[in-house]
Amino acid sequence: EGLLEVRRGPGGGYFGRRPDAAGLERALAAYMRSEPASWEEALDMTSLLFIELCGAATRCENRVLLDELRLFAREAAECDTVNRLGELEERFQDLLFRMVDRPLFELLTRVTLRVAQGHADGPRAGGAFGVEVWVSGRRRIIDAILRHDEELARFEANRSNRRVLQAWLQQAP
Repeated sequence: EGLLEVRRGPGGGYFGRRPDAAGLERALAAYMRSEPASWEEALDMTSLLFIELCGAATRCENRVLLDELRLFAREAAECDTVNRLGELEERFQDLLFRMVDRPLFELLTRVTLRVAQGHADGPRAGGAFGVEVWVSGRRRIIDAILRHDEELARFEANRSNRRVLQAWLQQAP
């Protein structure tokens, strides 16, 4: 796990070491895989974290990042294929993480999202909903963030997540 360092020779031994982000991510992911958690539980966690992330992004005052968000909104609006949704969603969340700059929050979100996506019976990005649903949901979230309306950003993020899950559940056998 990268938490111990071994030093040989006189004065050697085992010494504690501050874990890096990659080590923490591996340890958290291993823990989540070892416990009997369903993809639904992991998806609930990512959904809650995403809602908080969108709300926190409304407090960003960095003009460069806000302009980048505007550019991203235009690019996302032009998306017309499910195959691009995964890449666009990852870029969107990366941008939100930079706007918020909360490392622990990012770590928890990334790990729980990977766990949810790693379950064989869980939903796949784009598989349960159309491109239009994703684009319109993200557009509403981005508009709320750009208006610095935290309550609306949280509402739209929650609504967007519910629509995706409902669409997936309707397709489930």
